[in-house]
Amino acid sequence: MSEQARPRRPEAVSPMLDALRAGTREHHLALERDLDLPGRIRSRTDLSSVLSAMLAGWRPLERRLAAVDWAGLRLDPRLGEATDLLRADLRALTGEPYDGEAGPEPTDAPGFDGLARAVGGRYVLLGSALGGRVIAPVVERRLELREGVGTGFFRRSGMAPGRDWRDFRVALAARDWSPADLDQAVAAARETFVFVGRAAAPILGRRPAAPRRVA
Repeated sequence: MSEQARPRRPEAVSPMLDALRAGTREHHLALERDLDLPGRIRSRTDLSSVLSAMLAGWRPLERRLAAVDWAGLRLDPRLGEATDLLRADLRALTGEPYDGEAGPEPTDAPGFDGLARAVGGRYVLLGSALGGRVIAPVVERRLELREGVGTGFFRRSGMAPGRDWRDFRVALAARDWSPADLDQAVAAARETFVFVGRAAAPILGRRPAAPRRVA
Protein backbone atom coordinates (compact mmCIF):
# COMPACT_ATOMS: atom_id res chain seq x y z
CA MET A 1 0.00 0.00 0.00
CA SER A 2 1.41 3.41 -0.94
CA GLU A 3 1.92 6.15 1.61
CA GLN A 4 -0.78 8.20 -0.14
CA ALA A 5 -3.30 5.39 0.18
CA ARG A 6 -2.36 4.35 3.71
CA PRO A 7 -5.14 5.31 6.14
CA ARG A 8 -4.16 7.86 8.75
CA ARG A 9 -3.72 6.55 12.25
CA PRO A 10 -6.49 7.88 14.47
CA GLU A 11 -5.42 10.51 16.98
CA ALA A 12 -5.15 9.51 20.60
CA VAL A 13 -8.27 10.32 22.57
CA SER A 14 -7.79 11.71 26.05
CA PRO A 15 -10.39 11.02 28.75
CA MET A 16 -9.27 14.33 30.24
CA LEU A 17 -10.15 16.29 27.12
CA ASP A 18 -13.48 14.47 26.80
CA ALA A 19 -14.29 15.27 30.45
CA LEU A 20 -13.39 18.94 30.00
CA ARG A 21 -15.50 19.33 26.89
CA ALA A 22 -18.55 17.66 28.40
CA GLY A 23 -18.18 19.17 31.85
CA THR A 24 -17.79 22.80 30.79
CA ARG A 25 -20.18 23.06 27.87
CA GLU A 26 -22.78 25.17 29.70
CA HIS A 27 -20.13 27.37 31.31
CA HIS A 28 -18.60 27.98 27.89
CA LEU A 29 -21.97 28.93 26.42
CA ALA A 30 -22.72 31.21 29.39
CA LEU A 31 -19.48 33.12 28.84
CA GLU A 32 -20.13 33.43 25.12
CA ARG A 33 -23.57 34.90 25.85
CA ASP A 34 -22.06 37.33 28.33
CA LEU A 35 -19.22 38.56 26.11
CA ASP A 36 -21.34 38.58 22.91
CA LEU A 37 -18.41 38.60 20.51
CA PRO A 38 -18.05 39.93 17.93
CA GLY A 39 -21.59 41.36 18.16
CA ARG A 40 -20.88 43.92 20.88
CA ILE A 41 -17.90 45.45 19.02
CA ARG A 42 -19.25 48.31 16.89
CA SER A 43 -16.55 50.93 17.41
CA ARG A 44 -12.92 51.29 18.46
CA THR A 45 -14.17 52.26 21.90
CA ASP A 46 -16.10 48.99 22.08
CA LEU A 47 -13.01 47.07 21.03
CA SER A 48 -10.88 48.80 23.66
CA SER A 49 -13.45 47.95 26.32
CA VAL A 50 -13.51 44.29 25.30
CA LEU A 51 -9.71 44.06 25.28
CA SER A 52 -9.54 45.70 28.71
CA ALA A 53 -12.14 43.25 29.98
CA MET A 54 -10.21 40.30 28.63
CA LEU A 55 -6.96 41.60 30.13
CA ALA A 56 -8.63 41.84 33.55
CA GLY A 57 -9.17 38.08 33.41
CA TRP A 58 -6.16 36.91 31.42
CA ARG A 59 -3.44 38.65 33.43
CA PRO A 60 -4.06 36.97 36.82
CA LEU A 61 -4.93 33.63 35.24
CA GLU A 62 -1.75 33.46 33.17
CA ARG A 63 0.37 34.51 36.12
CA ARG A 64 -1.04 31.71 38.23
CA LEU A 65 -0.71 29.13 35.47
CA ALA A 66 2.92 30.09 34.83
CA ALA A 67 3.71 29.38 38.48
CA VAL A 68 2.56 25.74 38.20
CA ASP A 69 5.06 22.91 37.79
CA TRP A 70 4.21 21.57 34.32
CA ALA A 71 7.03 19.02 34.22
CA GLY A 72 4.53 16.16 34.53
CA LEU A 73 3.21 17.05 31.07
CA ARG A 74 6.44 18.41 29.58
CA LEU A 75 4.67 21.60 28.57
CA ASP A 76 5.96 25.15 28.60
CA PRO A 77 4.57 26.88 31.71
CA ARG A 78 3.76 29.86 29.48
CA LEU A 79 2.14 27.87 26.68
CA GLY A 80 -0.17 30.12 24.68
CA GLU A 81 0.29 33.21 26.87
CA ALA A 82 -1.44 36.21 25.31
CA THR A 83 -1.45 38.97 27.94
CA ASP A 84 1.25 40.91 26.08
CA LEU A 85 -0.88 40.83 22.92
CA LEU A 86 -3.78 42.41 24.81
CA ARG A 87 -1.50 45.21 26.01
CA ALA A 88 -0.14 45.71 22.49
CA ASP A 89 -3.64 45.89 21.01
CA LEU A 90 -4.67 48.52 23.54
CA ARG A 91 -1.55 50.56 22.75
CA ALA A 92 -2.30 50.29 19.02
CA LEU A 93 -5.84 51.58 19.50
CA THR A 94 -4.98 54.49 21.81
CA GLY A 95 -1.48 55.36 20.63
CA GLU A 96 -0.33 55.44 24.25
CA PRO A 97 1.15 52.91 26.69
CA TYR A 98 -1.59 51.00 28.43
CA ASP A 99 -1.73 51.82 32.15
CA GLY A 100 -5.02 50.22 33.15
CA GLU A 101 -3.57 47.44 35.32
CA ALA A 102 -3.13 49.36 38.56
CA GLY A 103 -4.45 47.82 41.73
CA PRO A 104 -3.94 44.59 43.64
CA GLU A 105 -4.14 41.13 42.12
CA PRO A 106 -7.73 39.84 42.34
CA THR A 107 -8.24 37.40 45.16
CA ASP A 108 -11.13 35.57 43.52
CA ALA A 109 -9.13 34.10 40.60
CA PRO A 110 -9.10 30.29 40.55
CA GLY A 111 -6.26 28.56 42.32
CA PHE A 112 -4.27 26.03 40.30
CA ASP A 113 -2.81 24.01 43.14
CA GLY A 114 -1.96 20.87 41.26
CA LEU A 115 -1.45 19.76 37.69
CA ALA A 116 -5.02 18.61 37.09
CA ARG A 117 -6.49 21.96 38.11
CA ALA A 118 -3.89 23.76 36.01
CA VAL A 119 -4.94 21.68 33.01
CA GLY A 120 -8.50 22.89 33.50
CA GLY A 121 -7.43 26.53 33.49
CA ARG A 122 -5.12 26.13 30.52
CA TYR A 123 -7.88 24.36 28.57
CA VAL A 124 -10.06 27.47 28.78
CA LEU A 125 -7.37 29.93 27.74
CA LEU A 126 -5.96 27.84 24.90
CA GLY A 127 -9.44 27.10 23.58
CA SER A 128 -10.25 30.80 23.31
CA ALA A 129 -7.59 31.21 20.63
CA LEU A 130 -9.50 28.93 18.27
CA GLY A 131 -12.58 31.16 18.39
CA GLY A 132 -10.53 34.33 18.10
CA ARG A 133 -9.54 33.49 14.54
CA VAL A 134 -13.22 33.79 13.59
CA ILE A 135 -13.80 37.01 15.54
CA ALA A 136 -10.78 38.94 14.22
CA PRO A 137 -11.71 39.31 10.53
CA VAL A 138 -15.27 40.35 11.41
CA VAL A 139 -14.00 43.10 13.71
CA GLU A 140 -11.41 44.27 11.18
CA ARG A 141 -14.00 44.61 8.41
CA ARG A 142 -16.51 46.31 10.67
CA LEU A 143 -14.04 48.87 12.06
CA GLU A 144 -11.96 49.18 8.86
CA LEU A 145 -8.81 48.06 10.63
CA ARG A 146 -5.74 46.60 8.99
CA GLU A 147 -5.20 42.93 9.71
CA GLY A 148 -3.85 42.48 13.21
CA VAL A 149 -4.26 46.13 14.28
CA GLY A 150 -6.12 45.94 17.57
CA THR A 151 -6.90 42.30 16.89
CA GLY A 152 -3.56 40.69 17.66
CA PHE A 153 -5.03 38.96 20.70
CA PHE A 154 -7.84 37.42 18.69
CA ARG A 155 -5.46 36.37 15.93
CA ARG A 156 -2.72 35.38 18.38
CA SER A 157 -0.34 37.29 16.13
CA GLY A 158 3.16 35.85 16.09
CA MET A 159 1.99 32.72 17.84
CA ALA A 160 0.89 29.27 16.69
CA PRO A 161 -2.39 28.53 18.47
CA GLY A 162 -3.06 25.43 16.39
CA ARG A 163 0.30 23.94 17.35
CA ASP A 164 -0.17 24.95 21.00
CA TRP A 165 -3.55 23.22 21.09
CA ARG A 166 -2.10 20.11 19.43
CA ASP A 167 0.78 19.94 21.91
CA PHE A 168 -1.65 20.33 24.80
CA ARG A 169 -3.96 17.64 23.44
CA VAL A 170 -1.12 15.20 22.83
CA ALA A 171 0.28 15.78 26.32
CA LEU A 172 -3.12 15.08 27.90
CA ALA A 173 -3.51 11.86 25.91
CA ALA A 174 -0.07 10.62 26.97
CA ARG A 175 -0.88 10.66 30.68
CA ASP A 176 -3.15 8.48 32.79
CA TRP A 177 -5.67 10.50 34.77
CA SER A 178 -7.61 9.32 37.79
CA PRO A 179 -11.33 10.07 38.23
CA ALA A 180 -10.31 12.58 40.92
CA ASP A 181 -7.98 14.30 38.42
CA LEU A 182 -10.81 14.61 35.92
CA ASP A 183 -13.11 16.10 38.53
CA GLN A 184 -10.49 18.62 39.67
CA ALA A 185 -9.71 19.71 36.12
CA VAL A 186 -13.38 20.20 35.24
CA ALA A 187 -13.99 22.16 38.45
CA ALA A 188 -11.03 24.46 37.73
CA ALA A 189 -12.11 24.99 34.11
CA ARG A 190 -15.61 25.94 35.24
CA GLU A 191 -14.16 28.36 37.78
CA THR A 192 -11.98 29.85 35.04
CA PHE A 193 -14.93 30.46 32.73
CA VAL A 194 -16.84 32.09 35.57
CA PHE A 195 -13.88 34.24 36.60
CA VAL A 196 -13.35 35.59 33.07
CA GLY A 197 -17.00 36.63 32.93
CA ARG A 198 -16.91 38.14 36.41
CA ALA A 199 -13.70 40.09 35.69
CA ALA A 200 -15.17 41.43 32.45
CA ALA A 201 -18.57 42.42 33.82
CA PRO A 202 -17.66 45.77 35.47
CA ILE A 203 -15.85 46.91 32.32
CA LEU A 204 -18.50 45.77 29.87
CA GLY A 205 -21.32 46.98 32.07
CA ARG A 206 -23.39 43.84 32.33
CA ARG A 207 -23.96 41.05 34.80
CA PRO A 208 -22.32 37.74 33.92
CA ALA A 209 -24.68 35.09 32.61
CA ALA A 210 -25.15 32.02 34.78
CA PRO A 211 -24.54 28.62 33.23
CA ARG A 212 -27.75 26.68 32.67
CA ARG A 213 -28.35 23.75 34.92
CA VAL A 214 -28.18 20.36 33.31
CA ALA A 215 -30.80 17.91 34.55
